[in-house]
Amino acid sequence: MYYVIQVKTGKEQKAIEDILKNKPDDASFDVFSPYRKSLRKYKGENKEVIERCFPGYIFVETNDVKQLFRQLYFTPGFQKLLGREEGTENFVPLDKDESRMIDILYSANNSRITEISHIEVKEGEMIRVLDGPLLGLETQIKKVNLHKRTVTVEFTLCGRLVEANVGIDFVTNIINR
Repeated sequence: MYYVIQVKTGKEQKAIEDILKNKPDDASFDVFSPYRKSLRKYKGENKEVIERCFPGYIFVETNDVKQLFRQLYFTPGFQKLLGREEGTENFVPLDKDESRMIDILYSANNSRITEISHIEVKEGEMIRVLDGPLLGLETQIKKVNLHKRTVTVEFTLCGRLVEANVGIDFVTNIINR
């Protein structure tokens, strides 16, 4: 089960290191800050860059949230474990659909880095995803920025609608001008 932790922006890696110092005895335990690959044009050439997806937030996969919360209490930079049920001491993990999106976009198999999706663009039509993490998520794409080579995917996280940018590259670009 995934939980979201709010930390000081820019201190995500330090918080991850502090949490890992006292890693709980939980086989499913994983802590990460998701990244994405994207293409940026430098001096006329496309260069691959890696950027943080959710500044100020890290994700933890665990089956023992109470132990995690006790550990976080003594973690410098920790601000808040999101998803507390109102009026209780219980924390709610991300629901099944939210967890599925985390697994698709920020797979542990890819070191929690979203790969670049290859797309086909035709004038007057929707983009067509050919491969990559966006394959099958076309209905969740809300914005396409061809200049920056990103698409914005919208999904819920902790019950709130969030947007995540995902890098794209054109396999074929059939735009009539």
